[in-house]
Amino acid sequence: MPRTHRPRSLRLASIAGLGLLLSACTASDSALGPKEPAADATGHAASTASLTRIDLGTLGGASSYAADINSSDAVVGWSDTKSGGSHAFRWTPGTGMVDLGALAGDAESRAIAIIDGSTPGGGQILGVSGSEGNWAPVVWSASGAISRLPIPLIPSFLRGLPVAFNSQGDVVGWDVGGGGQHGWAWSANTGKYDLSANVDGGSNEGSAGGISASGLVVLTTRAFTCHETAECWRTYTWSQTSGYKPIGTPRSDPESNVTGLGLNEAGNIVGWYTQRGQPGVSPYRWDASTGFTPLSNFVASGGYGYAAAVNAAGTVVGADLEPASGSIVATTWSPTGAITRLTADDPNASVAVAINSVGTIAGWANVADRVNHAVVWSSTLKASRSSVLSAGTTRHLSAASTPCLKSVRSILSRQGLFSCATTADRGR
Repeated sequence: MPRTHRPRSLRLASIAGLGLLLSACTASDSALGPKEPAADATGHAASTASLTRIDLGTLGGASSYAADINSSDAVVGWSDTKSGGSHAFRWTPGTGMVDLGALAGDAESRAIAIIDGSTPGGGQILGVSGSEGNWAPVVWSASGAISRLPIPLIPSFLRGLPVAFNSQGDVVGWDVGGGGQHGWAWSANTGKYDLSANVDGGSNEGSAGGISASGLVVLTTRAFTCHETAECWRTYTWSQTSGYKPIGTPRSDPESNVTGLGLNEAGNIVGWYTQRGQPGVSPYRWDASTGFTPLSNFVASGGYGYAAAVNAAGTVVGADLEPASGSIVATTWSPTGAITRLTADDPNASVAVAINSVGTIAGWANVADRVNHAVVWSSTLKASRSSVLSAGTTRHLSAASTPCLKSVRSILSRQGLFSCATTADRGR
């Protein structure tokens, strides 16, 4: 039985003096293929030395956010609509952005993950339908038909959200209530398993961050194993066959905090960590054979950055604080650890959340005052229109969500980051 902890509020407690918050929903890592878009593809493009940034547009409203990409060149996420709500979308180079709709009677929806087209259930999309604070898990078929997933709440919990799924139909996510927030795994055959409650020592706070095709889950939980602070954060892998395996901490420091934001099919994990006596937040890449590989920040000491996704080649994407612009910007780290801005001539905030095997990257960028758009960065895809933000500009734009990219409060999970940005931009 899990250990009983002292009561705590639903707000996650501090890491190095900063509060952390788990909320909302988002995606797993997947891929975007190298197909050339059709002549009438929607979007805007801004070229860099090696990559083109393609603006995916919106469903008629102000902002949009990419959540996942698959190997068939399909991007999913959600967008503001003309009516002021938000709807899930699927974007392809040939069709542009298509509204996926919502369950009958629901006003809003979000798409958070998509299965690769070549796998069983290819093209299926995981998401939610309903409204903020009252979402129901759903799945769209490859043809766009929507259906509710029969995933129950953990007993005594109030609400929950899916985070990712795989081609076997396994889903992971989190539920909140009952004195905390718990990560879980679910399948139609085995039902729902409370990952946070059953981790060694138990935990009353956590979230599943992703799941591979083989059923390997990355889980971040609150722990009470620190010596100098009341609590800290730890990351595990879990599967039905192997159970829990802690990934440890950099340099085995018991005061470090470690989160897992993404994983690839090989079981490599990426995220961010803090370390005793060292300022800032730093990204990392981890694998079972070599352990932690710390990744660079643009600022040598006291930087701020996080890794959100990793592909099979070991290339990592995320965001990092760039000192010349003062902005958190979409960033990539090569397999050897070299750090690079994705849009070198743009001083405005952006973030990358997914990368495929050939290096195509998805995320979002601040493209106008108070406006973010879903974007992809690619060396092979092209778009038919010029970028909203012209190359070489030095103008700094504003967006209510920009502080979300700079706050530890919103990066315990990618779904927390997405929720913070969407809520801020819509003024809710």
